[in-house]
Amino acid sequence: MDPYKAGRLSASIQRVLGELLQHSVKDPRVALVTIASVELNRDGSVAKVYFQTPADGEERARGEQGLQRARPFLQRRVGQILRLRNTPELRFLPDDTLERGFGVDAVLRELSDRGEFVDERERLRRLFLGDFVPPAELLDGLRAGRRFWLCPHWSPDPDAMGSALALRDALRQLGRDADVLLPSEAPSSFAALPGFDQVLDPAAVGQRAAGGELPDTLVMVDCHRRDRAGDALTDLLAPIPNALTIDHHLISGRRLPLPGWVDSAAPSTSLLVYRVIEELARATEETDARVQLDLDMATNIYAGLVNDTGGFRFSNTLPVAFELAQRLVAAGVDPADIAERTLHRRSRQAMDLLQRLLAAAGYYAGGRILVLRADREALAASGATLPETEGLIGLASSLEGVAFVAFLKQIGDAQWRVSLRAPGGGDVQAIAARFGGGGHRPAAGCTIEGDAAEVERLIVDALLETL
Repeated sequence: MDPYKAGRLSASIQRVLGELLQHSVKDPRVALVTIASVELNRDGSVAKVYFQTPADGEERARGEQGLQRARPFLQRRVGQILRLRNTPELRFLPDDTLERGFGVDAVLRELSDRGEFVDERERLRRLFLGDFVPPAELLDGLRAGRRFWLCPHWSPDPDAMGSALALRDALRQLGRDADVLLPSEAPSSFAALPGFDQVLDPAAVGQRAAGGELPDTLVMVDCHRRDRAGDALTDLLAPIPNALTIDHHLISGRRLPLPGWVDSAAPSTSLLVYRVIEELARATEETDARVQLDLDMATNIYAGLVNDTGGFRFSNTLPVAFELAQRLVAAGVDPADIAERTLHRRSRQAMDLLQRLLAAAGYYAGGRILVLRADREALAASGATLPETEGLIGLASSLEGVAFVAFLKQIGDAQWRVSLRAPGGGDVQAIAARFGGGGHRPAAGCTIEGDAAEVERLIVDALLETL
C-alpha cells in the first residue's frame, strides 16, 4: 500500500475507533481505554491497534478483554463508516511507549530496530517465513467455501501450477471439492508435478459449466484478476459468486485485484501457499479435519520456488527462500530431481527453436537490448509448441552485455505474448504495465495486438527510454 494512503487510513481508523469506544461501546472495561496508534501492514489487510489504560496489570488485561469482546462490532462499524471495500483485520495490542520512554534516543533505537533506516533490499533480506501472514479474509473464504476451482494464469509456469496443485490438495484434506484448471496447453515438464494428471482443461471446464456444475469459490493463483485466465476460461469463470486471489506479482493497471493476498515481497506464490497451508493446519488442530503438508504438496511448492528464483540465482532469492527450501527438503523433497525435470530439461525441438531465434535475433542499443521473435513459421520449422518456449528467455538472458531481453511469441493472427527480462537490473514491470500486463521489476509480461514489426518497435522504444 502506498505509504501516504496507509498513513491517512491509519489516522482515520484511530479516529473512528476512539469515537466508537466513547459513544457506542457500553462495556465498562473499555471506558478508560485510549487508542494510541494504528499501524497497517504492507498490503493493508491487518491493522495493529495499540491501546493504553491508566494503569498496567489487571486494568490493562480488563481493557484488552473488553476490546476483544467488541472487536466484531468495531470491525464492522469501521468498514461502514470509512466505506472500505476491504476492512483491515483489527488486532488490539497494549502500547508500551510510556514504559520505553519518550526520549529521542529510545525512539531512534526503535525505528532502527524496525528497519526504518535500511533500504528496501535490506528490509527484504530480514524477512522470515513467519513475517508472511495470510489475511483473515483469505483464510475465512477458504474455510467457508465448499466447492473450489483453482485457476493459474494463462500459459502457467511451475510456480502458478505447483501452487494451485498444493492448495488443491490442502482443500481436499479439509473435505472440500477442489479442482485445478489448465487455462492453456502446458509444457511436458508439468508431468513432474504430482497430481497434474487430474487438472481440468478448458473443454472439461466448459462441460461442467454447461451442466451447472460451477463451484461456489474461485481462487486465482499467481495472478490477481479473472481475466488473467485467458480467452478460453475468463467468460466461464465470470458467474462464480466468490473469487479470491493468492499472488506475489506487483499490482498493475487500473483494475483492483481480487480480495485475498497479494504480496510482492514473496519470492514465489508457492511461498504464500505454503503459509496458507500452515495456517489452515493450525486452525484445524481441534477438529476432525486435518491439513498436513505431505510430500506431494511439498514437491509442488518447491517446484514453484526453484523455478521462480531461477534455481536460486535471480534477484528475488532472499534468505526466506532458503528458509522455505530447507523446510521442504527436510520434508522429503528431492531438490536435484525437481530442478532437473522442471527447470533445466529442454526438448530437442525447443533447443532447435532457440537456435533459430538467436540466429534471427534483433540487437539494439549496441547489443544491450535483445529481441527474440517466435512466430508461427519458426514454431512450425522447429516442431516446438508454445508451451516449450517457456524458459528459453532465461537462457537468452545469460548472453554477456545484454541488459534487456524481449521475447515475442505469436498467439494469434495479430496477437503477441511479450515476455520481458532485465538481467542488467532494470525495471521491466513498469513497461509491461504500460501495455496492460504486469509481473516483477526483473521479469514481467504483457499481450500486445499488432503486426510483428510494430510490436517489436513499441517494445524496443519503451526499453530504450529506460537506458
